[in-house]
Amino acid sequence: MSFRSLEWLRLRLLAMVVLLLLVGFGATNLISYTNAVRTLKETILHHELPLTGSNIYSEIQADLIRPVFIASLMANDTFLKDWLLGGEKDPAQVTRYLDAIRAKYGVFTSFLVSDATHRYYHFNGGERHVRPESPEDIWYFRVRDLTKPYEINIDYDQSSNDTVTIFVNHRVLGYDGRFLGVTGVGLSIDSVQRIVARYRTEFHRNVFFVTRTGEVTVTSADGPRQGSTIATLPGLSDVAARILGTHEGQFEYRRDGETILLDTRFIPELGWYVVVEQRQSDAIQPLWRGFLTNLWIGFGIILATAAVIAWAVSSYHRRLALLATTDKLTGLANRQGFDDAMARLARGGRRQGRPFAVLLLDIDHFKRINDTLGHLRGDEVIRAVAERTREVLRATDLVCRWGGEEFIVILRDCELADAARLAETLRSAIEEMPVRRPDDGTRVTISLGLTTWRAADTVDRLLSRVDRALYQAKRDGRNCVRLAAPARAAADVV
Repeated sequence: MSFRSLEWLRLRLLAMVVLLLLVGFGATNLISYTNAVRTLKETILHHELPLTGSNIYSEIQADLIRPVFIASLMANDTFLKDWLLGGEKDPAQVTRYLDAIRAKYGVFTSFLVSDATHRYYHFNGGERHVRPESPEDIWYFRVRDLTKPYEINIDYDQSSNDTVTIFVNHRVLGYDGRFLGVTGVGLSIDSVQRIVARYRTEFHRNVFFVTRTGEVTVTSADGPRQGSTIATLPGLSDVAARILGTHEGQFEYRRDGETILLDTRFIPELGWYVVVEQRQSDAIQPLWRGFLTNLWIGFGIILATAAVIAWAVSSYHRRLALLATTDKLTGLANRQGFDDAMARLARGGRRQGRPFAVLLLDIDHFKRINDTLGHLRGDEVIRAVAERTREVLRATDLVCRWGGEEFIVILRDCELADAARLAETLRSAIEEMPVRRPDDGTRVTISLGLTTWRAADTVDRLLSRVDRALYQAKRDGRNCVRLAAPARAAADVV
């Protein structure tokens, strides 16, 4: 049995042992991870999300319920009632009152509408009349007919540049129970959005609010679009009826291929549902990281053992192969590396007909650089050109040092026109490139020859053609690109 056959058999046996160990260890960890995910999911759905909902409800009582109590305070203020019953004689008085309420409690807006005169008073002194035929004033006549003391709705504040505002509209009743008007305050929707964003930051879960009909009123940046209805949203539509049919509950649904865990709670003071949801993938990330850590540790130990054995045998051969195919000065592939790659491409080109181009370039007047600046500076120029060439060309292109100041490049999957554009881009980039850091003004140029592979080509014909194109570029004054079209006669270089 040959040495190569023995080596192949040894590697096969080693691979089988490693594979058995990896499969056994991986299966054990996968079962443990699956059980842990199932337990965590139940904990989140039935304990953590409801607890988060309770915490958020407490926050809402402090942040959103507060305007309800402010509006109630205004509606029951004897000054406001007496002013309305007294005939609204001094509008400046109520303007100062509304402005004081706004400033004291930090709300966005405050207002009063008199039922006797249908006049709308605003904290900034603006006045207008509400009209039953105006769509913008429907809210007032709706509140006038309410049986409950107040409502909350989102609308445009016409007295504040049509800013979208959450209004608390509270009915004002006289001492005898007669309806006198509507007063209340408003929160800028931006303020509420900041509150929801804070919930997202503090609780690390997505929070949004929906009405009894399922319309989304306030939402976080990652939540559903404001104004949409959960009955039409992907995934949520499957559980929308169940959400709106109970005052609180826990649900799960699928969206974009992910499982979403969800808790809902009805807030009677607002008439809204607060919805807290979390992607299951976010919740199990710590478990997933632990699972991967265990896998990596176990796999690492197994593979380390195999690697030590394999390394002892193959490191010497790899080192020889690397030295044989790498240019020491530039770190590029050398001529041997080019020959290996070219042989593979030539075989693939004949079978598959995939195009590729070859670019041969030469540093102009390089002997003058060596003679005037020295060989060390010449080496710096070669390294700089090599580095810039790799930066300009594509990741799929193979750059090799051909010898001396010449480089050769294989441009994979590249027709002649595209290759010409790349060559010109490279020529321009080298011409503008500072050779040294800091820049001492040294510049170099290159001449380039280019051709493409054709089905009937051999490697020698291809290299001969591109070599003639390079020398044509030198004869034409250097610092230019010349193309050798493969379909033309051998002497035709453009």
